[in-house]
Amino acid sequence: MTERKLVRRPKKAIRKDISTFNETHQDTNTRKQQYSTLVSSYYSLTTDLYELTWGPSFHCANRFRAETFAESIQRHESYLALRMQLKPGDKVLDIGCGVGGPLRRIAYLSGAHITGVTISEYQVQRAREIDVPANCEFVHGDFMNLPFEDNTFDHVYAIESVCHAPNKAKCLAEVFRVLKPGGSFVGYDACVTDKYDRQNPEHVEIIRSLEANFALPELRPTAEFASDLESVGFTVEESRIIPDGDVPDYQPFDKGPSLRSCNYHRTGPLARRLGHYMIWLTEKIRLAPKGSTLISTTCQKSVADFLRARKLDIFTSLYFFFARKSTF
Repeated sequence: MTERKLVRRPKKAIRKDISTFNETHQDTNTRKQQYSTLVSSYYSLTTDLYELTWGPSFHCANRFRAETFAESIQRHESYLALRMQLKPGDKVLDIGCGVGGPLRRIAYLSGAHITGVTISEYQVQRAREIDVPANCEFVHGDFMNLPFEDNTFDHVYAIESVCHAPNKAKCLAEVFRVLKPGGSFVGYDACVTDKYDRQNPEHVEIIRSLEANFALPELRPTAEFASDLESVGFTVEESRIIPDGDVPDYQPFDKGPSLRSCNYHRTGPLARRLGHYMIWLTEKIRLAPKGSTLISTTCQKSVADFLRARKLDIFTSLYFFFARKSTF
């Protein structure tokens, strides 16, 4: 694995991504119309931060008391491999693969050949720098128009990625097209829950802010996700929200109930505050590009919104689905 560097991209490229994100992230219609540039810019700006603080797998997971954070992430990924019943030689697609943390683990466990596709050129670059096992490959592409022939893959999975699609049904139709008859589509996604009340101003404000700051065109209810799967031809065999377990998925971001139990994870409140001050300082002395502090503020706000939404139980990133393409 290559050594991780804190500053990896030219300032000019970072300034361009900052400008693009700031221009497109606030309005729902703009996020839908310009999703490709928005999401690409977002992950160009945040991938290094995610990797440094969260690791190579950019997703949440519930946790049992005996587990470490890393073990919970690995279990979350391994479960998908188990449900797909992968075997050596299977051709599998990961849509929205990030830098390939889940992809490498699932490939290692199963021996299947896994292709990861992401809209972010920077993530493809970084994924290839880390490691490309013999049974893996990374492709730059858009899951709204997948660059593969019909009936190419035995199975497809997605981990918190379909939420970035401006039209969920169109994205799912593309998955259906490239999946072989009899193949499964499995994954986790971010959705609003049944407790989300569109007539509650607090709920609406939190979710709208969450969408804007995480580059999500529009969050949908879990029931609508299942309906979209069925509308494009899938048979939904299972659809549920994964329960919290002993430790909820938001715990790494949260403060402890007391000073003694304060969360010292790299994503905890103290680490986030110190990181923000460091970014502010490096921008002041012109080591970081202009606008870096504004992006850091957006990231701080996104975490606060995530915590509020999860504690109100109006949002989940652990909606699990298992669907299959019919053989006839």
